[in-house]
Amino acid sequence: MDNSTLYTPNSLEIFMNTGKRQHLQDIYSTERSTKDDYTPQVSNEVMEERKRDIRRSQFTSFALGATVLILVLSLVYVVISEYIGVNAAPTTPSPVTQEYIPRYSLPAESQWVLDFSRDYADPQWDGEGERPFNATWLRKATFNIVLGEQAHGIGQLAEAAEYYENALEIFPQIEGVKIPLGMVYFKLKEFDKALALMEDAKDADLTPDLLNNLGAACLSAKAFDKAENYLKQAIEQRPAYAEAQLNLAVLYKEQKRADEAVAAYEQYIDLRPADFDTQHNFALYLTKLGRWAPAAELLDTLTQEITDVPILFFLLAQVEINNGNPTKALAAMQRAMQLTDPNTALAYMDSTEFDQLRESEEFQSMIKALEKPRE
Repeated sequence: MDNSTLYTPNSLEIFMNTGKRQHLQDIYSTERSTKDDYTPQVSNEVMEERKRDIRRSQFTSFALGATVLILVLSLVYVVISEYIGVNAAPTTPSPVTQEYIPRYSLPAESQWVLDFSRDYADPQWDGEGERPFNATWLRKATFNIVLGEQAHGIGQLAEAAEYYENALEIFPQIEGVKIPLGMVYFKLKEFDKALALMEDAKDADLTPDLLNNLGAACLSAKAFDKAENYLKQAIEQRPAYAEAQLNLAVLYKEQKRADEAVAAYEQYIDLRPADFDTQHNFALYLTKLGRWAPAAELLDTLTQEITDVPILFFLLAQVEINNGNPTKALAAMQRAMQLTDPNTALAYMDSTEFDQLRESEEFQSMIKALEKPRE
């Protein structure tokens, strides 16, 4: 037996050798570890994967944001639409079948007409035998009268005339329709039709307003005798009827009945002292008649009320010249010059009416004052 001692590894050496073998095995292992991420090939794959994750996250966020935005816009649209709808709602009830006849505007006994269409107003029939006289045709006639009254009341004159004519077509002898139809034709200025309807009117239906309208219609139609008759009847029934007095004055003026026209104008002005336009026209009429004194009196009063209309003062100057009052004429002309531009004033002063003042010192001074601003 060899005296040399056999070498037997102890437990520590065995452990260390085992650790080395394990370490060597780990080096050649195919499993990935954290450090493998830092190799060039693996690092690129990881970066691509992370980029894909980021893009997916961005797309998801964009889709969610777009969805939320669409929902918000839809909600805003619905809210605005509801608000506009509420505010645009009509505040008054709409008529049931007649566009311009509110139900509440009709008397209770006439509201039944709104249950029919406008076709019910048609007066046509088959034409065989005599026109039926029954409940249906009575209702049709009444239907037209009610519609005519309502249309007349709101100024739809052509429609009113049509409905009244329908009622007369159904029953030609019906009373209480011709007068309102005639009034409609007056307003439409269809005077011949109006006169044809009203000439045979009963005295009870001839009110002052109707008589005045008849007179005005006859005046427009140059039927002067009838016009005078109607107008005088209107004034007889209503002595302070200013409009009839004015129509009478115009009638006498057209007939060249000067004294009667002047008297009618004066009566009208007494009743309507604030109608300055008619007073101006009356003053012009007096100058055409050569009645300078009453014209001067009228214009003197008128220019005290209206102090800023140059034509009135030029007219007053003309009248005062013809009255032989050059001082008053120059004073009126001076006031007119203050109210208008130089060119207009010079045009008025060039009238032959002022020839007798043209050489006076005051007139020449006014001419120079007007011409100076134009130099």
